[in-house]
This record gives sequence, structure tokens and C-alpha cells, in this order.
Amino acid sequence: MTDTKPVDIIFTADQADRLRAHLFQENQDEQAAYAFVSPADSDECLRLLVHHLVTLGPDAFLEQNATYLEVKPEIAAQIAQHALEGDFGLVEIHSHPFADESVAFSATDTDYALPRFRWFAEQIAQASGRAFHHVMLVYGISSADAFYYNRADDAVQPVRRLLVLESPLQVTAIAPAEVSSAGSAPDETGYAERTSRQIAAFGAEGQRQLAQIKVGIVGVGGIGGLVAQQLALLGVRRFVLVDADTLEVTNLNRFIGAALADAEAKRLKVEVVTRAIQSIDPGARTTQFAEAFPTAAALAALKDVDVLFGCTDTHGSRLILNALSVQYLLPYIDIGTGIFTDGDGHITEAGGQFRVMLPGKFCLSCIDAIDSAQAMRDLLPLDARAEHQARGYIPTEDIPAPSVVFLNATLASLAVGEFLNLIAPYRESASVVYYFMQTQELRRIGASRSPDCVVCGAGGRLALGDLDYLPGLEPARKLGGFPTP
Repeated sequence: MTDTKPVDIIFTADQADRLRAHLFQENQDEQAAYAFVSPADSDECLRLLVHHLVTLGPDAFLEQNATYLEVKPEIAAQIAQHALEGDFGLVEIHSHPFADESVAFSATDTDYALPRFRWFAEQIAQASGRAFHHVMLVYGISSADAFYYNRADDAVQPVRRLLVLESPLQVTAIAPAEVSSAGSAPDETGYAERTSRQIAAFGAEGQRQLAQIKVGIVGVGGIGGLVAQQLALLGVRRFVLVDADTLEVTNLNRFIGAALADAEAKRLKVEVVTRAIQSIDPGARTTQFAEAFPTAAALAALKDVDVLFGCTDTHGSRLILNALSVQYLLPYIDIGTGIFTDGDGHITEAGGQFRVMLPGKFCLSCIDAIDSAQAMRDLLPLDARAEHQARGYIPTEDIPAPSVVFLNATLASLAVGEFLNLIAPYRESASVVYYFMQTQELRRIGASRSPDCVVCGAGGRLALGDLDYLPGLEPARKLGGFPTP
């Protein structure tokens, strides 16, 4: 037997709503649908990202009732052709509307599955030899069951979980729950005792999810370092940290956990933040990238995080993070602050914002939060940047912006609170929140997906996963058009 990686299936909220409405109709007959998925393959797991759905109406069946359905051969052939000729994997879905508390595949389902898996695998091998990811999924009223075909072993394995990018995040566990992979069992590091008062606040299940979740943070300076420490205090145990900078003396006014010796030694910020995390929880695990974002290695490590934090101050990094979020269906929390002065040491305006993007709802491009021209300048290679500076297109001086710890801490805390609300909900969710420092006012702003968005709209990057490339990386291959998600 080969080593098997856990398999997850990710739906946007709209996809999940449409699918459920189709599968459970008033007539209480079994229904069928097909999800075409893109892979997001990493060392730790395989995530299958639902790109588009095909649902079958009553005319598509030879027979359909409350306990059985049979698809017409010509319809099955069309589905097979679409799967075999495209780039996507296939999730075959049907409902058991009679199954209330627990659903499982019937003997008929199981007998049908393996020969069908093998047939598709043989057709793909003859046609292109590409990796083809194939799943059978059955829904009951309040549960689901799914298995994935492992071609190397000619066997099936249970899918680990289904995720829906709704607020709060909807997780349906299928395979048995894993033991925490953070490095040490909770009892060995006092984890259970340390988090006991949080469990009293938001429950044991929420704490269990926090112990399993993996968070990516790009930019671990004045805001990102605070976010990392607060997440560690909440009980998050798995981190991917990305920041190329070393600590400087001018950072010490807002970098909690850093010492003068760190600045004098020019220690990397990712190292200082890792030390702070592990001083809170020795069992926590961090993966560090002391690299100028983006790099291929950092992007590869970030594409399977459960939640992505962007704590950077450039439009270039926001452009990349937004694309990564949309393409790999990653919940993305963007945080920023700003202080404006009159030049004589008097603040004229100050505040900040956080934005919570759940792919399929809206992205930063939908709300015009990225200056594309500035992003392109931010992402210029060093030699091209020097040439633009010589010609006067880009300022040659990098003047540090004003920054204070309490403003950073306010926005970091608000954003971490919204992160917790995604995992263990305690109030209505907020998508975009502005904080005005001088009046201490919070203002919520509504946001929605733009159908014309070049990133998440029709023809954009939504749920393309490994089938497309990100800005800054070489394309893997040329792709054709895709149906609208």
C-alpha cells in the first residue's frame, strides 16, 4: 500500500446552497449531480476545489424514486466526455433523502463504484495520462459519506471532510478525526488546561478545530506579529510565516516579544515571532519563509492553509494574496492601518480596516481595494525597479510611515476576533470593517462579488487550483476556456 494523503472537498457557499436545494426536493426522490474539481495538491493533503456543478433534471433518468435512480446512457456519456476531455476531476453526487442522522453508501452504490473508477482511470491513461481525481459522494439530510479512488492501490479511501466557505465555516467530517499534528499532544504542553477558560466561552468543539487548523500569515511585523501571538493564545498550533525582513531598532515600539538584542543581532522577524509562539505553546509548529514574497516555495506552503492572513503594506503582495485566495478557495483576512500627519507631529487622520474574503462571495478586486498600477511597480524585479527609479517613475527613498502599537493591536484584535467567529461563531459575521482612531468609531461596510471581476468573476481564477499559475510564477501549461462557476 502507498501512503495516502487526506482528501478534502471544498465548496463555495453558493455552490453548496444550490447543490442542497437540488438534492433535497419536495418529491423526496433521490437526485444526482456532478461536481468538476481542480486539485490543490500538497505534501500534507489533497484538496479538491469545486469549480462548477452540473445537476440532472427528471428527464435525465431512466428510473428515479425515493430509493433508486438510474441515469440515461446518453446523459452518462455526456458527463463522461466532459470529464475525460477537460482538465478537471469528477465528484459524482447523489442523495439519500430518507437518511436522517447518518448516511452511508448502499451495497448497490459500492458495487457500482470500483468498476466505474477503473473505467475512468483506463480512459484517462489511454487519452492523456494526466492525474484524474475521482470521488463518489452521497448526502443525507444532515450528514455525508464520500470515498476517493486511489489509483496507485486500486482501492478507495474515505474523504476526510467537506468544507463550505460560509460564515461560519461549515465542516462535515467523514473520515475519523485526526490526532493533533502540531508536534506534541495537548496534555504534554498544558494545552487543555491553558485553553480551559476559552472552552467555557465558545465550546470544546471550537477549541478542537483551533488545535487542528493551519494558518498562513504573510507579513509578521507590527500587525502580523500580534496576530500570530493572539492566534497562539487562542490555541492555533500550526503556522506558515512569511516575511523577509530582519528586526530593526525602529520596529521595537510596536513589536511585542522582541528585545533590543534581537534588533542589534538583525534577527529575522519570522524567527522572533516563532519564538513568541512557542513560548506560549511549546507544541506549536511553524514553517518559516524568510523570503521576499512571493516565492514559489512560500506560495506552495500557503495553498493548503485553512485561513490566510495578509498583514503587508504593499499592493503587490495584496494582489498575489488575493489571487491565491480565489484560486485555492482560501478564506483570506486582510489587515491594514494608516496614520496621516501634518508634518509637524500632529495626527490629522488615523485608523485601519480588516476585510474577510470568503471566495465566491467577493474579493479585494471586487471592491477596488488594490491599486493595480502600484501593485505592478511593487512586483518589479530589482533590476527593473532600479531602472524605473533612475527614470523618476518610482521614488528612490523609502520613507517609513508612522506606526504605533495600540493602533496595530486594535486592528489585529478585531481581525483575530473575526477569525474566531469563522471557526466558533458568536455573532453575525462582518466582511469589511473600518476603524477610525480619533473618534473610536467602527463602521461595517457591505461587499458583494462583481460579475465583471477579472479575478473571481467569469473567466477568472476562482477554484482553478493547480490548473493555473499565480502571478510571479511560470505557467505550467496553456489552458482553454472554462465554464462559468
